[in-house]
Amino acid sequence: MGTINWKRVVLGGMLAGVVLIALSTASTALLVGQQALRAAVQGTAAPLFFVFVFLFLGILMTWWYAAIRPRFGAGPKTAAIAGLAVWLIAIGQMLKSVALYEPSLNLPAGPVLPILYVGMIIASTVAGAWVYQE
Repeated sequence: MGTINWKRVVLGGMLAGVVLIALSTASTALLVGQQALRAAVQGTAAPLFFVFVFLFLGILMTWWYAAIRPRFGAGPKTAAIAGLAVWLIAIGQMLKSVALYEPSLNLPAGPVLPILYVGMIIASTVAGAWVYQE
């Protein structure tokens, strides 16, 4: 077992964060609509906050991949496992909070958002894992 290459974790995490930002922006525009998306981000600090959160999540996903890679082996299957673990912790908690405390949001009912988010998280983790090497 080797040590974690932190330079590659940060580089892969930045790529994973950028992929997550792009996928999230596209999915939000499709689900909410472009007009509502523009109105929500004008004059607020929310976009900057989400950029930092998604970059942090990208680094977290890549770090998790680097941590479990010696046990599960390198590759997209291990990246999917790491992405699923981050999704269960981070995104699952966020969705629960939004559902409990912001019922006035017009979010799609049912499993649409969780399934969409797990796909986005796994895709961005695979992108970050592509950069990571020990």
